[in-house]
Amino acid sequence: MIDKPDPEDTRSPKFLIMDNTPLSLLGAIEALDWFFEPGCDVWITDLVLEEATREPGEGRDQRRATRNYIASWIESNRNRLTVLATAEGERYRQEMELWELAGSPERLRPTWKDRGEASLLQGVQTIKAALQSGEAIVVLVDDRDARDAIRAVRADINMMGTQTFIEWLLEDFGIAQAETAWTSILMATGNTADPGEDEDPVYIRNSP
Repeated sequence: MIDKPDPEDTRSPKFLIMDNTPLSLLGAIEALDWFFEPGCDVWITDLVLEEATREPGEGRDQRRATRNYIASWIESNRNRLTVLATAEGERYRQEMELWELAGSPERLRPTWKDRGEASLLQGVQTIKAALQSGEAIVVLVDDRDARDAIRAVRADINMMGTQTFIEWLLEDFGIAQAETAWTSILMATGNTADPGEDEDPVYIRNSP
């Protein structure tokens, strides 16, 4: 499934989760351990951690069972995840702390609007600066706007949607459960999961 690079173009990939959707979709079928199957380092932005585990607010989609599973998985794998700090993530934590000190009135809850886009660009720029020679970023992302933003960043960055990631696990790693995983996700999400772009721009540079 994955195009193999010429030997001189080989890179060691790092997964970067900068969109909550892959966590949410794989969390719906309790398959987050699949992130570790390819053997890559797994990076995740602080704001994605917040979004994946935060209380969504009254009247919002709760999906408590999935959120509880994701929170438990994150806690159990802290030593296997590299959390990428962003300025937007720190700003959100400060706002939440002030909100809680004020008694947590719902009408003053810090808004989540536009935070993901801001942290995404900050995160890509941060990890771009941290990359060593011979390394590449594989961004796991489904959000269409996020993909457009990533394309604008000049770096050794590759993108992979959740459905493509599942297909990769099946075809290149032989994960048998992956064969029916997308169907299970569609059932768990009421057929709302985005299958991604027809031509997912994926190019994995395998570790030597």
